[in-house]
Amino acid sequence: MNDKGNLKVISFISGKGGVGKSVLAANVAYCIAQKNKKVLLWDANRSFPNTHIFFGVEPPIRLGDVYRGISPIEKAIFRISDNLHILADEPASLSNGSDDTIDFIDIYGFISKNYDYDFILFDTPAGLNDINLIVSDISDVFFLLITDEPTSLLDGYGLIKVFSKFIDVQKIKLIVNNAIDREDGIDIANKMNLATEKFLNLKLNLAAIFQYSRVVRQSIIKQELFVKTNPTDDISIEVQNFSNILLKKDIQIYKTENELIK
Repeated sequence: MNDKGNLKVISFISGKGGVGKSVLAANVAYCIAQKNKKVLLWDANRSFPNTHIFFGVEPPIRLGDVYRGISPIEKAIFRISDNLHILADEPASLSNGSDDTIDFIDIYGFISKNYDYDFILFDTPAGLNDINLIVSDISDVFFLLITDEPTSLLDGYGLIKVFSKFIDVQKIKLIVNNAIDREDGIDIANKMNLATEKFLNLKLNLAAIFQYSRVVRQSIIKQELFVKTNPTDDISIEVQNFSNILLKKDIQIYKTENELIK
């Protein structure tokens, strides 16, 4: 848990890649920033960072330079707008993870103490790794994205099983992505909870259901934010509403069917 004023730390995680985690994180960050909140979107994927491409930018200084002590942290923070900044690692490289002189938690500590962000949003690498374990500890809440793919459910369950040994599992919330409709999304979440209840004695709350949309697919191809280019489309409105929920209420306490409660 962070201890700096009203800073909220939110993480998007997944058991496998390709479930829409980076796309959602980028669009949510933009929506929150549009509400006059200062947001840092931190792409914590040290091998294949891609969140920045949805903003159409190539930050000249990357986190890899910070890890290796080549550049100070402040120079790696790239300004998208007054309220939205991003941190991205360098493209896949054999040098990533080697010869580090500064570690992840040092960078987080510096930023949380020296910047006045209202939100830090982490887009994490898929699967189980050291970064995800660290992020799970410092986050107020983290959203596990799942789809109806068997590998998504199996790998997601694997993450929950490990995380349940180290963190407060109440911080884990499910997001079902690419659902056919709302009923399909609830069914997918129930599939996950059947396994977690049976083997872990744990039921996870469902935070949101996002239905499949061609608008999202087109935005990925065009490398753009769909909430910006198609703000009135159904999926954009869903993401805007989800972002508004994060702004207005206690993000740590949820009930099922996409509604926050106090």
